[in-house]
Amino acid sequence: MLAALDAQMVNTTLGHIPPATPMLLSRHVLLYLQLWSSTLVTALTAQTFFPSAVPLAVRSPTFSCWLDTRNGTNLMAEWPTYWNDQNGCGWAGFIKVDGVPHQWLGHYNAENASTLLGITVTPTRTILALQAGPMQLNVTFLSPIEMIGYASPFHSAIYTWTQFRRTGEKHNIQLYTDINAGAFLFYERDDGSSCFCIAAWVTNSSSTEIEWDSKQTTNAAYLQARSSTPRSTFTDVAEDSLVFHAISINHPNRQSAIGSGKTIREQGFAFGSGINLTSDEVDKMGTINTVLAHAVDLGMTDTISSVAWAVGIVRDPVLTFLGANRHAYYWSHYATLDDAIDAFITDFPSARLRALALDKQILQDARAVSQDYADLVSLAARQAMAGIEITVAAENGGYNTSDVLAFMKDVGNSHASLIADMDHRRVNPTETIYAAMPALIYLNASLIGPLLEPLLRFQNSSQYGNLYAASDLGTFYPSAPGNPDDNAMYGIENSGNMIIVALAHARGSGDGSIIYRYYNLFKKWADYLTTNTLIPGQQTPSDARNTLLGQNHGNHTNLAIKGIIAIQAMSEISQIMSDVAQATQYQSTAANLLQSWTEMASSSGSLIWSYGDSSSFGLMYNFLADKLLGLNLVPSSIYEAQSSRLSDKTSTFGPPLSSDSNSYTRSDWSMFCAAAAPDTTTRDLLISGVHSRASLNTTSGTFSNIYNAQNGLGLDVNSPQNGFATPAQGAMFSLLVLSVGNKTVAVPPVAQPAPTSSSSLPKPVGRRASIGAIVGGVLGGLVIAAVLLLLFLLQRRQRQRRESKGEDFSTTPRPFRAPPLNITKETFDMPSLATPLTPSSSKVALLRSPSSEATSPLSHPVNSPSSSAREGSSSAVGPVAEELRMEVANLRREMAELRAGQGMLEDAPPMYQ
Repeated sequence: MLAALDAQMVNTTLGHIPPATPMLLSRHVLLYLQLWSSTLVTALTAQTFFPSAVPLAVRSPTFSCWLDTRNGTNLMAEWPTYWNDQNGCGWAGFIKVDGVPHQWLGHYNAENASTLLGITVTPTRTILALQAGPMQLNVTFLSPIEMIGYASPFHSAIYTWTQFRRTGEKHNIQLYTDINAGAFLFYERDDGSSCFCIAAWVTNSSSTEIEWDSKQTTNAAYLQARSSTPRSTFTDVAEDSLVFHAISINHPNRQSAIGSGKTIREQGFAFGSGINLTSDEVDKMGTINTVLAHAVDLGMTDTISSVAWAVGIVRDPVLTFLGANRHAYYWSHYATLDDAIDAFITDFPSARLRALALDKQILQDARAVSQDYADLVSLAARQAMAGIEITVAAENGGYNTSDVLAFMKDVGNSHASLIADMDHRRVNPTETIYAAMPALIYLNASLIGPLLEPLLRFQNSSQYGNLYAASDLGTFYPSAPGNPDDNAMYGIENSGNMIIVALAHARGSGDGSIIYRYYNLFKKWADYLTTNTLIPGQQTPSDARNTLLGQNHGNHTNLAIKGIIAIQAMSEISQIMSDVAQATQYQSTAANLLQSWTEMASSSGSLIWSYGDSSSFGLMYNFLADKLLGLNLVPSSIYEAQSSRLSDKTSTFGPPLSSDSNSYTRSDWSMFCAAAAPDTTTRDLLISGVHSRASLNTTSGTFSNIYNAQNGLGLDVNSPQNGFATPAQGAMFSLLVLSVGNKTVAVPPVAQPAPTSSSSLPKPVGRRASIGAIVGGVLGGLVIAAVLLLLFLLQRRQRQRRESKGEDFSTTPRPFRAPPLNITKETFDMPSLATPLTPSSSKVALLRSPSSEATSPLSHPVNSPSSSAREGSSSAVGPVAEELRMEVANLRREMAELRAGQGMLEDAPPMYQ
């Protein structure tokens, strides 16, 4: 079946390529994005998508290997490269057909390279369709990105496999592939240029000695190598890593060998039937030009089954957080590396089917927008997920799976630089998490929680004293010490990002634990935004970090609207927390600020980029947060004003970021704007611009988010902020995420103290009996006081009603209900409000609000629900009743906290049991 499907795919591809196709990749070689599954082959149509590089093995910040596909490049004679396009990944692949060797990966023997027929890229796979003599085959590279729990699949590895088209004739077939532990390579490109590069997996130093080993498990044979002097400071090549190359032990006529690259590759590429790998004398700790090779001799056959290999990078620890080691989550499921690799090899058939299913889902959704959009999503998916490491803490000889933290390296936007004051390798930058948010929500919103947790945990500790959110966790990945710096110039940016992403996580996953534990921290940031966001002054967006974008002036309207939207998001968070008074206050504040913002940010029916500059314009990408969260805060007239302005400023590669960005733009923010566009014309115009740049394969580098909107040129490979392989390209999912339904938000039933930097676990509590007695006495006294107070209020209210006979109160004070003490995962109702907090419902089921248009703040005065409730009330009744009601509310909240605290003394929180 698989071979037949391969034939269909290859036949379809060949329909667009002349028989005499040269080996050089040119515009005559079409790059396809298609869905191909084991049960369905989608008919291909000719595409014009030519990215400068395609992903091969893209799994983590330190395992990101790409194939250069620039125009004029012979793909079958190129070493793959790391994401930064500076160093190579020593990786070779050969096939021998009837005694004649053909190279399909690497630059060992370009004269006998296979012929490339086409490339297929899906969200999870890259497929090379090749002609090797009389045989047509596909070589597939699969990076599993589906999330079935943090440990499955093994997050440090990828699959590579071959499949053949049946010809009806028998052929003598041998397959070979290897990886370099490390090597320095010099070779001539086909265009005449010279290339001298490191082609390494575990070191980029010519003096580093390599340790290697060969192992077997029940189901796998694998070869491994690591540096003899590992170090945790590195740029692209992880010098504290172990690389492995694995294959199923059950393949007949399998051979595995470790030796010098010269000897082993000569054996694998030798003319003549059969294959014989014999290790030469390499020291156990020796030259970096050692290769780890596997070969399979299929013999004379007309029925060729699929042959699969696995390549992986393993690091332990992954990084340090606040000085403590963090370990990859999968170690909590596997006792040894043998176990992990054995499970990964065994899981290959299932992993392939899961990848096909996920590809089908994503591409079906994306193609509902357009084929261009499906191209972008396919190219971005692996890149977005590869920026993240999922970790656990070691504890008592095991791993604490209740303390899951995720860390994102700011790949492409803040990597190593010779410039002294440049950011280096930032960890968990809030703006990159914000940009990647659409992909995370679409693929697995639960992953956002572990990304936010370390940021919140640090900022909830005594080590952090600012009123606004921090920019990141530090600037020297793989160390995340926390960032206590005074970054006031990014106060609005970071505080807005954190609140918006926190609400997106709660609604996308249904998990309210983050907003519950850190509610007071979010309120502090919302209060900061209330005071500062309308007039940002000299505060700037994160785009100002890249001086080329020219965003270092003040009073950004796009920055201001982010803060206003975040305040409205905080209203929704307070609503989830049953904090009605705060929810009402934040809603009123956001509405009033929006009215003022609209007046200052509008000029002649268009939106301006800077207050007071009617000629300024830019991508108001923060509108997406309003649309994504279903806040309905921004009226349609504002969206339409933005749309009309962008239509006038676009070019082949889309509009610039702003009128003062030196013609440079960002694809992630362009896609945010496309998703927020009120019409398909503007949406498609923005998608087309990003697609045109992504398919401009005359430029170097992996899928970058920064480029010149006039000519499509990106930044140099040596630039520390070139945007190569950035996880911010998760923004390509912006249109898809709008169709993802929200879940009922469940707030934990037991009060869980927000972890601080000293520990993520609650401390043991002694003398439970005596403390419980004290707390019980206090609670009893408070209950009696509350009953007496309530009786007093009821009597007073009845007396006032009797005294006010005939007075007609147009509204009644809004009732208050204390937050429930035992909230379950079922939908629960909020208190009735005089004015609903959302246009459609006051329920915390919180499915995305209907797309009904919000009232324009320019056409109606803005009154908060609380003020509306008090209109017409007498001074004797309204204010006093409201004040007393708030006293009761506070008393009830204190009682709830004490009661929850008593429960915590009796039993450990469920997450730690």
